[in-house]
Amino acid sequence: MAKRKTGLVSARQLWLNRVPQHFFRNMKVVSCLCLLVGGLCLAAAGPKLDLNGEDVVVFLGSTDMVRAQRSGHLETLLAWRFKNDPPRFRDLSWEADTVFALGTETDRWRSGGYRGVKGLGSLEAQLARLKATVVIVQLGKNEAFAGATGVDAFGQAADRLFTRLLGEGRRLVVISPTPFEQAINENNGQLLPDLRERNADLDRYVDALRSRAEKHGAMFVDLFTGAKAAFTRNGQHVAPDQQAAFALHLASALGVERPGGFAGLEPLRVAVREKHRLWYDYWRPANWKCLFGDDNRRVFSIGNGQNVPSIRDERDRLPALVDAAEVNVAAVANGLAKPRIAQQPPLPPPTPALSPEEERKAFQPADGLAVNLFASEANGLANPLAMRWDARGRMYVACTWSYPHLKPGEIPNDKIIQLTDADGDGQADRATVYADGLNIPTGLETAGDTLFVGQGTELLMLRDLDDDGQADERQVLLSGFGTGDTHQAINSFTWSPDGELFFCQGDGIESRVETPWGVSSLYQAGVYRLRPHRLQLHGLLDDFMGPGNPWGVVFDDWGQSLVVDGAGGVSFLTPARIPAKHRLRLDRIGKPGGYCGVEMINGRHWPEPMRGQFVLNDFKSNTVRRFELSPDGSGYRLDWKEPVLKSSHRNFRPVDIRIGPDGAIYIADFYNTIICHQDDYFRDPTRDLHHGRIWRLTVKDRPLAPRPTIEGADWTELVEQLKSPERWARQQAKFQLARYHPPIQLANLALRFVDGLERDDPMHDRHLLEALALCAMAEAVEPRLLERVLRADDHRARAFAARIAGRWHDRLANAPALLKIAADDAHPLVRLEAVLACGQVPQANCIRLAALAVTNHPRDKWIEYAFTQAVRHQQPVWMAALMGGELDFGQDLRALSAVLEKG
Repeated sequence: MAKRKTGLVSARQLWLNRVPQHFFRNMKVVSCLCLLVGGLCLAAAGPKLDLNGEDVVVFLGSTDMVRAQRSGHLETLLAWRFKNDPPRFRDLSWEADTVFALGTETDRWRSGGYRGVKGLGSLEAQLARLKATVVIVQLGKNEAFAGATGVDAFGQAADRLFTRLLGEGRRLVVISPTPFEQAINENNGQLLPDLRERNADLDRYVDALRSRAEKHGAMFVDLFTGAKAAFTRNGQHVAPDQQAAFALHLASALGVERPGGFAGLEPLRVAVREKHRLWYDYWRPANWKCLFGDDNRRVFSIGNGQNVPSIRDERDRLPALVDAAEVNVAAVANGLAKPRIAQQPPLPPPTPALSPEEERKAFQPADGLAVNLFASEANGLANPLAMRWDARGRMYVACTWSYPHLKPGEIPNDKIIQLTDADGDGQADRATVYADGLNIPTGLETAGDTLFVGQGTELLMLRDLDDDGQADERQVLLSGFGTGDTHQAINSFTWSPDGELFFCQGDGIESRVETPWGVSSLYQAGVYRLRPHRLQLHGLLDDFMGPGNPWGVVFDDWGQSLVVDGAGGVSFLTPARIPAKHRLRLDRIGKPGGYCGVEMINGRHWPEPMRGQFVLNDFKSNTVRRFELSPDGSGYRLDWKEPVLKSSHRNFRPVDIRIGPDGAIYIADFYNTIICHQDDYFRDPTRDLHHGRIWRLTVKDRPLAPRPTIEGADWTELVEQLKSPERWARQQAKFQLARYHPPIQLANLALRFVDGLERDDPMHDRHLLEALALCAMAEAVEPRLLERVLRADDHRARAFAARIAGRWHDRLANAPALLKIAADDAHPLVRLEAVLACGQVPQANCIRLAALAVTNHPRDKWIEYAFTQAVRHQQPVWMAALMGGELDFGQDLRALSAVLEKG
């Protein structure tokens, strides 16, 4: 514990000890000629914040406060204003925080720890440990989504929270939320809600904050009433380019004026951000599950007591680094030093490894297949985690040198490498660092000119604006994803045919993400579904209902989905599409293995019998497995086939797998001796940080898939690609069409496409589905096309149409009527999709339609699962309507009984 005490030493004392005494000889003493009340200077212009070197200021709040602290603008102004007698600043803010629950004490194991290892304790204990004297809190915006009926409970909870914060003589500054604003429409088809409609409710919440602040004698800063400045882009959060303006606005309200704004303060902001980075690594570290959670006694966490430190040993080194950084902030503020920034340290020496050619010789491809090296460490790769292609056919590979955890004080510098095969010979010719400075990028997907990247708490969007092969723009799209275990963070980004981005998280993760629709949470293992144009984020299989460490989602050509698990097998994901919180285990259909990455074989390069089968990485057995699905009621049965690739070399660790633009199978090889996060030493010297390969699997004596021109093609060429046998071509064409055509025009293009289809084409209904998927991707609602697909001959197309009818329910005039047709369909898969759609439509009558699907027709275990979750998820809607006489089952007592049985 002695090491940790350094984090409690007064910044003022540390600074005084290190700054030359002659600095103070000419220091002017400024007297505040006003009345001091509780440490707050009450001048004619209103209350002012007054701080000194004995103060420790703690920030609490949700996403806006998190991002304000990371930008450093507000703290920079405060550090400058009080530089003569510098206080300390600490951040305890957390995305999605509310007056009801704060992440710093409610996130699993943070308060109490596990099995004898203590956590951080309660909020009061954390504040006491920090010796906090002032708390600055901004809450209320997330709570306002509950509407006017939630104000009383909010006020009571705020009252309780303020009482806790004011203990031990602390002072309290309550900052109101800023108003909701109209979102800026930056993308074609972006359909965000007009959050300004919530301002009437938010006004009531601000009044509740004001009255509680006055009751407790706290300083209240009103940023809501009469606000005129626009700070957001999504209508909700302060935008990155508005952080400076917002900080000046807030500082002015606190009585901290600086007429020159941030002129000359950038060096100070750099020092502030570095201090905050170190503090964040200490207070909210990654791998919390291994530090203080239920994995705290496994090998990863404890070290060997000699030359291999434990993760807790390393964390205990951070307080001293925070103290030193804080001294640097004070010195920079007074012009005595330059900001100190950590440097990227050299990598340890390479571990023994086979050359790529030696590793290739250890492969045993299936009969008729050949394997070759596409890229390796010679191209700058190491520990590749994910790979994808853009519309030009360039590969992007996410590589990590930071895994499993940054060393104390180090800055992350993981990278995305862009690889180009210019001559089409199946080997990368050119490698470019597309993005660096990342921290364990576990998820990667492309869409038009955008890369979606998952790293730690953030979902990023990267863009190359000047076409030089390097990302110029980096935007945080969403944040608040959990980091309790770095090998279970958001991963395996995969597009559905209709433009929903699916990704996974493991059981050590807790995510709470603020969206324009409210807070989206996913507790423990599960799957996320994001609709990018609407920023709708849904957590599926919440609280470990299915796989425990999912690392892969895949869709067949009709939109049916599977999820694979690093420990728990293969599961049919479709029945779990309802974002329900009712805990109900989902059965698996495939045996367990070390699964990480899955893909459906498709395209002309592969023999007909293999098309539609799936390839699946098993990193534990150094194998790429293969299986096929056959219909089984509303679901599928899984049958294993001969693996497509085996290796006798233990370091072959396949972690991602994709069909490339040329039709070949590409395999990302993490190349490592270490295979388990928790059961190998945290700093095991045999962890390989120097090697990584991309392998390419092809069919001998078969032509590769022709690569179409996507970027620069006109709309007629792109629409024609919807018929392509290659999924990559279809998906890229849809992204390109959605990128350059507004929704109304896109819907018309889709209608023209289907009008030109030949009725006797065996692929007619698949082409119909692709046209509807194109519209859904761009949120271009087209009822005529939807109804046409709902009447298709192929039940798989009808099932997909039922799904889209539910997705578009709030923009269709007749969604219940369409779902009624699907609920009475002859095929169980269509009825399954109808039940799933009804379970996501907040209209009371839809639960009656779901009940018709299960009472008028046979139901199997998948329909049973979906119906149970539909009833439980929509229970607040249908129960209120039933009790109020607004939901009438008529004489159909079986349907009513079915609903009540599940509810």
